[in-house]
Order: sequence, then structure tokens, then C-alpha cells
Amino acid sequence: MNNWNIAIIVCPGAKAEAREIQRRLEANWNSIPEANFKLHKLKKLDQAMMEQLDAVVLLAEAKAQQPELVRPLTQLDEMHIPILAMLDGPPAPGGVFEYSSVLIENRTTNGAVICSRLHGMLHRQREVNRLRHDVTVSRLSHGGLGDEVERMHDELQLAAHAQRELLPRELPSLHGVTVAALWRPAQWVSGDIYDVLQLDEDRIALFLADAVGHGVTAALMTMVISQSLTTRVTEGSVDRILEPSEVMARLNGQLVGRRMHPSRFATAVYAVVDCRRRVMTVATAGHPPPYMLRKNGEAEFLDTSGGLLGVFENETYEQLEVQLSPGDRLLLYTDGFEQAFPDSSGETTCRANTQYRDEFGKLSELDNPQDMIDAIGRRLDVQQGSLNQADDLTLLCVHADATPQNEKLAA
Repeated sequence: MNNWNIAIIVCPGAKAEAREIQRRLEANWNSIPEANFKLHKLKKLDQAMMEQLDAVVLLAEAKAQQPELVRPLTQLDEMHIPILAMLDGPPAPGGVFEYSSVLIENRTTNGAVICSRLHGMLHRQREVNRLRHDVTVSRLSHGGLGDEVERMHDELQLAAHAQRELLPRELPSLHGVTVAALWRPAQWVSGDIYDVLQLDEDRIALFLADAVGHGVTAALMTMVISQSLTTRVTEGSVDRILEPSEVMARLNGQLVGRRMHPSRFATAVYAVVDCRRRVMTVATAGHPPPYMLRKNGEAEFLDTSGGLLGVFENETYEQLEVQLSPGDRLLLYTDGFEQAFPDSSGETTCRANTQYRDEFGKLSELDNPQDMIDAIGRRLDVQQGSLNQADDLTLLCVHADATPQNEKLAA
């Protein structure tokens, strides 16, 4: 164990007693480790010397103001070096010792008592040094953690931007059939993905998928789903638009063929709308059924059978053909809406319920799909927990105008 290095700093006016005090301290020091007491003039005290010290005994005049002490005392305090000031009397009011972090003793104090004071200060200093080391390590760790969090934050922002690039920038409007979309990730990125495509002069395709879970893992799967979606094939010299059941089967085959983890699967809905004939064909894969709001006030779910995507090979998907009457509204949505609204009992939004049906029903009063999206968005905003929603939310609203566009042009 190294000896303690204790400097006896002698201020002007205290030089005569310096040697005697040094001998007194050396004679009464009987603790382990031993202490090395060395005399130094105040003007010789510098940063390099301070860094080698464990404690300081300061010999100074009590009555003197001694402004030259302010700087070294401040430095010693910042370095957490304990200071024992031995004065020839009570310190002068307003002097440097009144606000310095020092322990004050009279020069006539018994040597054993002074050594005891120093011994206690030094052993306390061990704990102070340990805590200082721990604080330094914690700050470094915190700084490193902060940098890592910032890096992850930046990467999530980039991932969110990349995912948004997969979404359609403009939604087609064809023959009086218009579409609007709501897409709200529960976190930076979403486990939901959607697309609206114009297939030819008369038909548009509506696609919505929900990867299991949410966050980064689910978002990565949505990118795979988006790139695997096939809506048409070329057979010989003919370009054929696929039926919804075929689209689902091909997408399922792609996901199964990638040999993803068994817990990685998705639900989806795909519909083709012939906007001129006002006929929709739809297929689902383990997804909530589309919700039809008829112009006459009636509402119905369009149920079709079909298993989850990415689970079973050679899965088959049923498709349903539906006639759209003038003024009908169609809603395609993800299961996050089942947790988005409290039920009539006042339960919070963490439990699935059917309250979303009533919320969807209120949209039948609106004709413009964007107005429908804005209305449901406002309702979501006022729900408890809306700033930390339980699941990703996606909604496609489709409205069939009262008169097909070709009939308007003909008139």
C-alpha cells in the first residue's frame, strides 16, 4: 500500500512554525499507511504538484485576507483534495476561509488530534475517489449509451422513411370510384402495408396486409410482402390480370418459399374493383373481412375463407364478387381497430372489442373518402392512449359515386 503524500503549504507569516508542525505531525502519525509530510511554499503549489497529493495541511494567518489563496483553494476543491487549514486564531470575517471547503484547526491543537483529523479525511477520500471513478465510468457509459440510442433513432427514422416510400403517393380515382387511406404506425415503423393500383382503364386493385406483431421485425416483413405482390402475369403474348384468389395464392407461395420462421406470418385482403361495371371481387387471407356500408343504411361484412400467409403451402383462397350500388362505401382495415376504441363499459383501448363497427357506421353519413378518413382520424385522436396506440392502424375507404364517370361524360 503506498504512503499518503501530504503537503504542508506554508503561507507568508507562518514560516516560523512550519518545521515544528511538521515534526509534530510526523511524531504523532501512527496509522497505516504511513504519511510523507513535505513543506512547500504557497507560490510553489501548481497543478502538477496537486495531482500528486492526497491531502494538504495549510499554514496561514487567520487575520490576513490572502487573495492569493483563492485560486489554489479552488483548484484543490475541484480536484477533491482534502484541506486542513491550521490558523493562528479564528478566521477573519469575509475572508477566504469563510467560503472555502476546508477543515479549520488552531495551530496549538494537539498533534495526535490533528493526525486523527487527517486520517479520517484521507480514508473518507478513498470513498470519494471510488465514487468519482464510478461517476466517471457512468458518464462514459451514459455517453456511449446516448450515442447508441441516437444512432438507433437515426436508423429508425431512415427505416420509417424507406417504408413510407413503399406506400402509394397518389391514389387513383376511376369512373367515379375514389379511395383515401389512413396509415398510423404504433411505433416508428409499421407492421401494416397497403397499396392501391390502377390495373387498366377500368379496374383498380386494393391491397392491405398486416404482418404479425409490430415494430422493426414486422416492418421488414411488410417490405418482403410488398416486393412479393404479383397482380398480373404474361402468358404467351397476353398480359393477364390475376384474380384476387390467385394473387393471394401466389403471395402465400412466395412467403412459404422463403422459409421464414414459423412465427412470421401475415394476414391480407386483396380486391379488384371494376369501376365501370361497379363490380368488386375480393379475397382475404386470415384478415378482418371488408366492411360494406350500403347507401340505404345497411352494413355487412364480406366474409371469405383463406388461411394466413406464409404458413401452409398450397393454401387456397375463396373469392367473393360483390355489386357496388351508387353511393356505397367500402372499408378495408387492419385488426388494430378492434383495440382502438373503448367499448360501452368504459374499458380502455388495450382489449379487443366491436366498438369500431359503430365508429365505421358513422362514416356512412359522408360521401368523400378523404372526409371519412379525416373523421375517423379525429375520433382516434381523442381516445385514451392515442399517443401510444396498442397496434398499427390502416384503413382504406372506397366510395362509389352515384353516377359512373363514363355516364357523366356521355351526358
